[in-house]
Amino acid sequence: MRRCLLFLPLVLSLLIASPALALDLDMSGSLQFEGVYNEKATLQKGDSADSFREMRLRVLTEVQITDAIKLITRFDALDKILSSNDSAFDYGEDDDNIDFDRAYAEIITPLGLLSVGRMQGVVWGTPWSDDEADTDRIKFVTPIPIGTNKLYIGAVAEKVNEFDKGVEGSNKDNNKYYIGATYKTPNYSTGLLTAFYHFNTFQDPEQRVKTSDFSEKSAALSAASAALDSAGSANVLTQTYYSTDATKLYVAQLAQDKATTARNNAIAAFVPAYGNVLDLKANQGVTTQAKVFLLAPYFDGKFGPLGITTELDYIFGEAEYDANNTSRDIASYSYFAEVRYDIGSVTAQAGYAYTMGKSDLKTGDIENMAYVAPGADWAKAFILTGDEHGMNTTLGDGLGNLVGDGFGSTYTACLDGYRMMYAGVDHTCWNDTLTLGALIASSKADDTPGTVDDDHGIEYDLTFSWKIMDNLIYSGVAAYLQAGDYWKDRSGTATEDTYALYHKLEIFF
Repeated sequence: MRRCLLFLPLVLSLLIASPALALDLDMSGSLQFEGVYNEKATLQKGDSADSFREMRLRVLTEVQITDAIKLITRFDALDKILSSNDSAFDYGEDDDNIDFDRAYAEIITPLGLLSVGRMQGVVWGTPWSDDEADTDRIKFVTPIPIGTNKLYIGAVAEKVNEFDKGVEGSNKDNNKYYIGATYKTPNYSTGLLTAFYHFNTFQDPEQRVKTSDFSEKSAALSAASAALDSAGSANVLTQTYYSTDATKLYVAQLAQDKATTARNNAIAAFVPAYGNVLDLKANQGVTTQAKVFLLAPYFDGKFGPLGITTELDYIFGEAEYDANNTSRDIASYSYFAEVRYDIGSVTAQAGYAYTMGKSDLKTGDIENMAYVAPGADWAKAFILTGDEHGMNTTLGDGLGNLVGDGFGSTYTACLDGYRMMYAGVDHTCWNDTLTLGALIASSKADDTPGTVDDDHGIEYDLTFSWKIMDNLIYSGVAAYLQAGDYWKDRSGTATEDTYALYHKLEIFF
């Protein structure tokens, strides 16, 4: 070990001294601390307050290897709920808390920029329908000057899931292919994205919901069975060593009885979930194949005091079921349109957003747009369309909010779709260092069962962003949801209004 340590300075000195090995390294990133408070996170009267703090260090490195080749990596460290011993990774241990999520090369060619590796994906045009993720892809973009403006043509081949390794998994992987064009001018940008999703291992919304329910109930049953075994073993030991202690015997038997009841309840919940999965296997299988096309035009412009932003996402295709040799059409769309107007330091905005949904997951066309593109990045209404608070999976006693937990979400409110009108105002002051905002949004479900009211309710948001220093920003949101009857009717339980408080301190470097 001593020899290795003596050798290390020599290696470092050679790296520093040798021009041939010199690299241009650029590093940037952020350190952020977040606080979240949710009142009645499931909209139930008896909810306890949900309050927690989180932190994350994010570091981006860019290594200029040659004039034409750059290596880019990114990692997150201590991305977790604040606790001295808590980690986001292995069993609460804090010794494995660095997660490299991106590593790719950018290569400048005579025709354009080639990127290869794991990089940012699921973003296009405006934040609408975006769910930023780390994706394995090959991307090529070429710029074409048109006067003082530019047209960018891009193509992407993306590996979503690699299931082909091994003989038994042949031809089971999922892939995406994109071709897009973006035209940029000083006043506006516009573009069209086309895509082909070729998924060989795919679950339609009904399959995904039933499989998720089965997995959840199976895990709960396993945990209840393990708890019962533990309580039974403890009872045996108690009877062996404390056979004359009536109090200890009573307590041990009571614990075993409670564990038995919990296990029986878990069995009662598991049986229908197991039956649903068996029904899937017999009738259409637990997975299928899907061939889906996407068209996504957008426009984002500023003309004097007037700003206009809009995007449409339309999918169509077919799902094929091997189990019974049938197919179902996939056809759905979503869009939003927003106008803004500047009056001095005040900006007023108004818009309308629509995401197609369908409450009947079993028959007819598959029309659940949010199943494919929920668009959590848009987050116009903090509670209803955001995911930073965690209520995206708890709202409405487990119905979730309008974006659920991302691509392939099983949450009911997300699958039902929505229609939302909103209006707001932002005011910038203190030498452009402080921005105060207010927004009101009214939302209704796009499709519900006949007896369910479609009213999600009205959300009121107050926001602020304070640029304390050039590299230090403090921001926050206070959001209140006046819950509509949708949550009560769809969940079958009484619901209450809720509010959320969120703030974040972020240091950039």
